[in-house]
Amino acid sequence: MKAKLLLVTLPVDLGNLTLERNLVRLFDKHLDLKVYQFIPKQKQIHTTSKLDYIAKVYQRFLGSYELWQEIHQAQREGRKILFSGISPALFAYPATIRNSTYLVTDWTRKLYEPILGTSQSAPWHTFIHQQVLKSQKYIIGLTDAVIQEIAKDYNVPQNKLKKAKLPVDINTFIPSLNRQDQEIRILFVGGDIERKGGDILLRWFKEQDDPNVRMTMLTKSSVEDYPQIVVERNVEYGEPKHIEIFKNHDIFVLPTKCDAYPCVLGEATSAGLAILTTKYALGAPEIIQNGVNGYICESQAELLNQLNALVKDKPLIESMKRKSREFMEKEFAPELVLNQYLSYIFSE
Repeated sequence: MKAKLLLVTLPVDLGNLTLERNLVRLFDKHLDLKVYQFIPKQKQIHTTSKLDYIAKVYQRFLGSYELWQEIHQAQREGRKILFSGISPALFAYPATIRNSTYLVTDWTRKLYEPILGTSQSAPWHTFIHQQVLKSQKYIIGLTDAVIQEIAKDYNVPQNKLKKAKLPVDINTFIPSLNRQDQEIRILFVGGDIERKGGDILLRWFKEQDDPNVRMTMLTKSSVEDYPQIVVERNVEYGEPKHIEIFKNHDIFVLPTKCDAYPCVLGEATSAGLAILTTKYALGAPEIIQNGVNGYICESQAELLNQLNALVKDKPLIESMKRKSREFMEKEFAPELVLNQYLSYIFSE
């Protein structure tokens, strides 16, 4: 008989949706899995942003009764309960039994404060999240950064904190080809082009004016037409075009200003690309081996300097591409990642 699990998600953005999809892929064939998406119906609100936020939270609390029923049913069925992120655990809090549920996350409201230099969580908000985090049996952090931050800012005991790998569907991606031509193909993926650093990458590309360098940008943002730049929109994850785009590039570049653990890093590495990003992609050390399959740079300026050198070194690019795929096959094999989660959730 398969072990039973209820996965509770709050798919409010692409990152949440991607993590949900990858967790479902990871668990589906091995567990008696139920998935509950906590998406309360929301009225259209046309107020200031602060009032809009308060109204949104209020509507979520009103819509949480169905979530509580789902939690109670899962408990009656003997299911373990895993929350994807803090928010669904918060809204389920009144219905959960202390130290009986699990939470996986790469982010908290206070995670970005050292990067942004501003407070992202009021004291009352931090206190509420602290109670939710401390009430879990285990918190499964996807990065060292989030585990250290939860221990420091939310005073969660170390024995509740566990480390697991980001679930990445590595077998969906076809490794990039080792081409014999001199062309270098750069890939950028990011909906918020300024936060992700696509704007500075565009400026760099235009200044190079190198006929051997081409770039593709997957983004929802507006990008002006420019020779040797292809802009792709409305490309769905896993469709043939999506796989082909990754397969046909050499270097994935993400000059981000602020990110927790961009799932696209795992996707690009699975596709066998050399990876360049900044230290502000806090999950980068989990996937990038500096100088082996890419570089984690201290700043956007350093990243561009590194990119200048890399596009002139085709043999190094090809070596990094091979190392990327080899690393993912060794460290992120689905059975390895699955066993990590199962050991935390079903060991007792």
